[in-house]
Amino acid sequence: MIHKNKLGLFLITFLIFCLLYSTVAAAVLESEKRVFAKKTQIFINELTQLKIPKNAIGISLIKIPNEIYPFKPIIYGFNARKKFNPASTVKLLTSYYALVNLGKSFRFKTEFFARGEKINNSFTGNFYMRGRGDPKLVYEDLQEIVLNIRGTGLEQLNGKFIFDDSFFSEPDIDVSMFDGKKNKPYNVGPNATLVNFKAVELTVKKINRKLDVSIHPPLADVKIKNNIRWLRGNCSRNKIHLREMEGTLAVSGTFGTRCKRRRLYIGILSHDKFAYSMFKQLWIDSGGAFKQVLQRGVVPKNVKPFYIWHNPRELGSLLKDINTLSNNPMARNLFLNFSSKMDEAGSLQKSRKILSEWFQEKRILDTPVLIDNGAGLSRKTKITPEDLSSVLADAVLNDEFEVWKNSLARAGQEGTTINRFRGMEVSGRAWVKTGSLEGVQAISGYIFTQKNEWVIFTVFVNHKKADKVKLILDKFVNLLYLDK
Repeated sequence: MIHKNKLGLFLITFLIFCLLYSTVAAAVLESEKRVFAKKTQIFINELTQLKIPKNAIGISLIKIPNEIYPFKPIIYGFNARKKFNPASTVKLLTSYYALVNLGKSFRFKTEFFARGEKINNSFTGNFYMRGRGDPKLVYEDLQEIVLNIRGTGLEQLNGKFIFDDSFFSEPDIDVSMFDGKKNKPYNVGPNATLVNFKAVELTVKKINRKLDVSIHPPLADVKIKNNIRWLRGNCSRNKIHLREMEGTLAVSGTFGTRCKRRRLYIGILSHDKFAYSMFKQLWIDSGGAFKQVLQRGVVPKNVKPFYIWHNPRELGSLLKDINTLSNNPMARNLFLNFSSKMDEAGSLQKSRKILSEWFQEKRILDTPVLIDNGAGLSRKTKITPEDLSSVLADAVLNDEFEVWKNSLARAGQEGTTINRFRGMEVSGRAWVKTGSLEGVQAISGYIFTQKNEWVIFTVFVNHKKADKVKLILDKFVNLLYLDK
């Protein structure tokens, strides 16, 4: 009687199955890559029609598998390992590091100190305001702070108002350095005691056939000089110019006779003068008397704060502002926080080193990256499309992925994408971070496709004609969403 080797037959059958399975899997993989390649080629062809060369384009695509373990994504790239300027999409590196290392529930604080003498409701001495790098200490916060301090019984402040921004060691930046537009809010630099993004809303409006110019919130000791003249026509004739003088904001230019109102946000004053003027105005508005003079300084050691303001917003919601609205001052402040400690001021150099080394230590990135200021308003920052997509892929495995994903703008519905993806199927089905500089267009994020699959994408275009490619970029994202 012949006995069959059943175990051997099973092994042979199993090996044949594995071979067939791996062959089919490889075929599926190649098929998926061909789909990516076809869609990418359509996109590149549109750019080449604008005479944008292929070497100015970088693309990284990752299809996330439905089964996270083992994590075997389908990867496709075009110039994916070439370094480009990523513009504001670099905020994704800044915000992801913050989420992982500070946590979604982290809250910033601002401290107030007093050294002097209090007699009845009057204080005379040094009144200190020390920031701890809060990216979003806004007017309404300072309003509540003043009311809370006033609630302790203080009515009159005499002496010195000392502005302490020593938590960062970086000097105030030249706000006109990047593009010459010194009053644009996006050019406002970081500061450890940043207040209201150092910006106000300027309104020019017609009242009884006259032009009224005002700012909100109001600032103590800042007068408005109205030099605007009428010009026949509609709002297209509006040309508003600003000039800062000591204690005066001169507003000049032209205003269309058929235009009712014009609003614009402007960054003015230095950080210390801005914080002082807003605090002073709020103190007076609350019914108090304010007779302090501004001075920069540092809180003496071993002095305890008499009032601490804790930002009511957790880090998770701040990241939404940074990524969806692409808020540069917030991102720059957050970046400097990475290297700030109570006994060691934060600096750009230290934060750059910390960020680059962390991404390498976690094996998210293979090579060092140069992140200039964490916000993208820089010509020095260079990363590859693969770098950025790798960060987005790592975030998929993070416990706080939903917080992270939702910090990005929902395509066509909010933030920097509110006027994009119009009439496209992908609207509302992708979470994206955009980036734009002169000569740079970038977009990166997640797409939940028609087939209910997730695709990570990063696209950089670095070319003098980059400003013409926004619609083409949107169409490419929409093509990645479609099942064809």
